[in-house]
Amino acid sequence: MNIYRQELRMLTPSAIYWSLGMLVCLLLFMLIYPPVAADVQGLEAVLANFPLEMRKALGLSSLNLARVLEFYAFVFLYILLIGAVFAMKSSLAVLSEEARSKTTDFLLSKPVSRFVIVTAKWGAVLTALLLQSILLILFSYMIVRIYGSFSSSLFLLITLSLIQMQLFFSALGLFLAALVRRMRSVLPLALGIVFGFFLVQIINQSVGERALGYITPFAYFDPATIVQHGAYNPTLVIINLSVSAVLVIAGYMAYHKKDFAAQ
Repeated sequence: MNIYRQELRMLTPSAIYWSLGMLVCLLLFMLIYPPVAADVQGLEAVLANFPLEMRKALGLSSLNLARVLEFYAFVFLYILLIGAVFAMKSSLAVLSEEARSKTTDFLLSKPVSRFVIVTAKWGAVLTALLLQSILLILFSYMIVRIYGSFSSSLFLLITLSLIQMQLFFSALGLFLAALVRRMRSVLPLALGIVFGFFLVQIINQSVGERALGYITPFAYFDPATIVQHGAYNPTLVIINLSVSAVLVIAGYMAYHKKDFAAQ
């Protein structure tokens, strides 16, 4: 429990700062909603000049940006991107911090098993992600409500997709941190991997290649698709949970067998 509390104390300020960054991003986007809603025809005329593939890639082909919730769905794609980076960065950081600070010998000398260490560290990450989702739901609801009425249930479906996708990236970060012997910096790695998955989703939306949609979790919880169908795709939710579980189990196994370099 001491390890859990220590990691949570380290992660909580970071979770709050990243949450504020998401809310600032949302607020800046929402500030341009009134002029967009007031001149929909003008916006459609501008978008008509873009290739259809580009509009699909940006998620603009199936959303009516004059509706406040659909505008929120468009913005939320970028909130997902920020949240995914935070989730992966956090998992990478907590499980590799001793190797990076050369204090692994001190950690492993504690009378706790490696299983307990991983559980405490990843538990702290999940708690921070849950805190982040709660903050985002509360404050984004208030921000978006300023600009109009909408379905609260659909709003929750869109917003709760964040923690579900973060589950995948935190599990992937856990696995990679357990697998890699020494990691010098976590943020560049997290950015590269998350943007790679995001790029796959852009290509997926642009060309409409269904197989690509199974590769990236950004397709599992695409806000435009959630708005269109009013629900999650249960098959994709199960895939997301299954892959996340496999990554976590593999991470535990890799950490248990990991041969740490002498400090």
